[in-house]
Amino acid sequence: MTTIPVLDGREIPPETRLQEIMSRLTALAPGESLVLVAPHDPGKLLRMLLAQLPNRLMWGPLAKGPDAWRWQFVGREPAPRTVCDYLIWDHRRMEEILADALALAQAGNWQEAQARFAEHAVALTHHAFIEDEVLFPAYDEATGNLPDGPTALMMQEHHDVRAGIERIARAAKQRDLEELEDAHDALVDVAAEHHAKEEEILFPGIDETFPQPQLAELVEKLMLA
Repeated sequence: MTTIPVLDGREIPPETRLQEIMSRLTALAPGESLVLVAPHDPGKLLRMLLAQLPNRLMWGPLAKGPDAWRWQFVGREPAPRTVCDYLIWDHRRMEEILADALALAQAGNWQEAQARFAEHAVALTHHAFIEDEVLFPAYDEATGNLPDGPTALMMQEHHDVRAGIERIARAAKQRDLEELEDAHDALVDVAAEHHAKEEEILFPGIDETFPQPQLAELVEKLMLA
């Protein structure tokens, strides 16, 4: 089971909140993670991190309101990011969350399992959104909007992924372990095939299409979307 330290910004006095959050995130070593809980959308903080800690962090959401926003951060070596770097990292992050959630359900910890499945749903839905709305349009435009390009298939497969998320949510709510395990296995199969196409073909192709600094700008758009 994955245990990640949590920094609840809501519990820090407003006058020192930003300073303490920045200090904790600056201190993250490569591969070290932290979950930040905020009372509002952390968009302003994310933009600040890109400016003040360039290429030092990866991040992705676990919850997006209305009462709390939870974002997972991980330190990295300060080198230019690529689409492969960022989105493959996010694939592995989501797989870890999903495995944790299933293990909790199998142990009978249904309340915690439902919360972890909800985090996975937020992470995966966000991931599909930034690909559909930011990454794929940028790639299509750069390659001339080819009618037989790969992004249309990827977007169609995102519909299957979203359906898998909904099936898991229903099974977890009903505490139906057999159905949950079937839904989990089905989603893992769909996601594994989808991710393989992206990681082995599409993402490397995108990285080769965009020169620096355009590639760096594209990755930052993904991280801020």
